[in-house]
Amino acid sequence: MMERLGGKEVNSVLGYIGGEGGYLGNFTYASHAQFYPMYCGVDIDPNEFQGTIRQRFTTILSESEPLIQSKILQGVTDKYTLEFFEDRFNDGFLTKQEFEHKKRIHNNIMTWIPVLKGKGLLEVKDLVYNYSFVQETLDQCQTLISQHNCQSAVDRAHTALHGYLKETCKNAGLIIKENNPKIQDYWGKLKQEHPSILIDHSQSHLPINQIVNAIGKLLENLNEIRNNKSFSHPNEELIGESEAKLVINLFRSILHYIDSKV
Repeated sequence: MMERLGGKEVNSVLGYIGGEGGYLGNFTYASHAQFYPMYCGVDIDPNEFQGTIRQRFTTILSESEPLIQSKILQGVTDKYTLEFFEDRFNDGFLTKQEFEHKKRIHNNIMTWIPVLKGKGLLEVKDLVYNYSFVQETLDQCQTLISQHNCQSAVDRAHTALHGYLKETCKNAGLIIKENNPKIQDYWGKLKQEHPSILIDHSQSHLPINQIVNAIGKLLENLNEIRNNKSFSHPNEELIGESEAKLVINLFRSILHYIDSKV
């Protein structure tokens, strides 16, 4: 699977936009500078790069991280829509063959965008117990990741798993006595009383059972991160982007594990 755009993909994007020599589409130096904040939602100044407009765009797109590449591609398709090229075809500026080529590249770009957005993150799909609240929260989480970063999505990832554990306990008739139970409280109840998750204590020495037993402590630490290092509260210090990606993957891994068991 593609991890980031390579030279072949970048050249396809250049071909989609069009232009000859150092020119790119109808970009001017000024409109190229406005393109990144206006269409892509990213703070990039092409005037910090050397060369023509085409060279600057190529360098920026090639050297950006996958998530930023996805935002630039989205900006390209928003600025240069298929309707834009269809109008040029109808006005005689593009041949039928050229327009069909634009359509093929556009389709490719639209498949690259979600791949680049989700780089390094586990997918959450095909849950057996697809609670509506949980799915809505997972969708919010993905929107934050796509439009901003993983840091901004830690709270939503926590809420999705918290909600899933709560609903699973409720459906199994398991009653939590604690007031305002935490995420680890729901997990503890499931591990102790849910028939599909119960561990044979005579086999607790096995490495896999030790890993499952450690989930409770892991959830305590994840809860601490959510409360004190995320956007859930006005915290002064936030978790780093790489660490936020790890945290989201841990939440998703636990979610998938429990869903496969119950």
